[in-house]
Amino acid sequence: MFLILTVWLIVGIYGGPIIYGVLPITMFLMQRKDMYEELLLGYLFILILSDSQEGALYFAKEVKNIYISLLAVFIFIDRKDFQPFNDLYKIFIPFFVISLITISFSTADSFFLTGVQKTISFLLSFIVIPNIVIKLYRESAVQFLRRFVLFIFMVLVISFLLKYILPDTALLLGERFRGMFGGPNGLGVFCLLSFITFFVINDFFPTLFSKNERIVIFGIIIFSIFSCGSRNTVISVLIFYIFQRFFSLSPFLGFILFLVAIFIADLISSNATAIILSLGLGDYFRTNTIEEGSGRYIAWAFAWNQIQNNFFIGKGFAYNEFYMRQHYGMLLKLNHQGGIHNSFLTFWMDQGLVGLLIYLYSYILMFIKAAQKSKFAFPIMFAISFSAFFESWLVGSLSPFAFMGMFVFTIITTEEIVPQRDEIDTRVQEGESQEQIAVV
Repeated sequence: MFLILTVWLIVGIYGGPIIYGVLPITMFLMQRKDMYEELLLGYLFILILSDSQEGALYFAKEVKNIYISLLAVFIFIDRKDFQPFNDLYKIFIPFFVISLITISFSTADSFFLTGVQKTISFLLSFIVIPNIVIKLYRESAVQFLRRFVLFIFMVLVISFLLKYILPDTALLLGERFRGMFGGPNGLGVFCLLSFITFFVINDFFPTLFSKNERIVIFGIIIFSIFSCGSRNTVISVLIFYIFQRFFSLSPFLGFILFLVAIFIADLISSNATAIILSLGLGDYFRTNTIEEGSGRYIAWAFAWNQIQNNFFIGKGFAYNEFYMRQHYGMLLKLNHQGGIHNSFLTFWMDQGLVGLLIYLYSYILMFIKAAQKSKFAFPIMFAISFSAFFESWLVGSLSPFAFMGMFVFTIITTEEIVPQRDEIDTRVQEGESQEQIAVV
């Protein structure tokens, strides 16, 4: 596996257009040998590289479209091996329909093709990732989940080592830690989703990792969170951890806490700086940028003004990127670089209010259905929604964050995975050894 990834990396950096031949050929050979686990992890690897700002890794931004397309082809070719087919994508069909409608309103050729590609990739992500994950779980059960977690662990370890091997790559402007990712906040989102993934898997399968392994894996995730200095990630992790504790005791207590949190949120936000300074964490949380929202408020206000022109029906995926890029110079003068930094506002700008509401309906419905199977559904929804409110990662279907989010959605909504928790608890009570359970 690591040899294949190394070859892709070297050919991508030094081989120029050769990667467009090497990667597909390698993928077809892997598919012939039923190496879907390697294909899935390879896809995550390419997505992580594509998030980087290093010029040498630009090839990953190009080949990720090829990768997801070929994975979809493989599923079609081997469709009998994926039965019964996962139908998570069906919940979002109304949103896919409105996405096709909005892109038809686009009048700019410069982003129309990109918008079509993003629309298709959004649909393919909901089909490809869940079905490969479930296929691998059916074939190797918990051992696949173990290897997936170890792969995430290696990504974070390599990110940490880059801080000392290639500091210009791992540090943004020589200061904030970003590891293998494009920015500190990107690393933060990846750590949040990694924390949730490992927490859920560890709860479903308590014997899968030893106590020392759990300490080390949680340790590297938490260390990476604090190293990148992402305020949103710290709060999102706390939201998930606190709410899952309450929902574990009682869903009723969980919703009471949710209502209380909404009630006091404004009080906390208006006094956030004073609270942080009183705890002696002013430097870590960068209180000097809280009032300006690190430039986010500028982007939000700018996007909101444009939304008024396409309030109900947007112009499709990629419109926000096209519009923000057009006004990059003006935004730079206002001390903002980047996109909108709000998934829901980005959906609104691209798809209009109608598209946003349809997406939210499907999004919330997914968690409601998951709540019937898992106590983690609503804590995950609260944490992810908070994170997505400050970053646009929910909109980017071809990103490592969207991949991790889809992985989480899959394991909490799939009956084949979630009920296993009760089975293991019963078997432990009956005296079956942890070693016997772990190899099932």
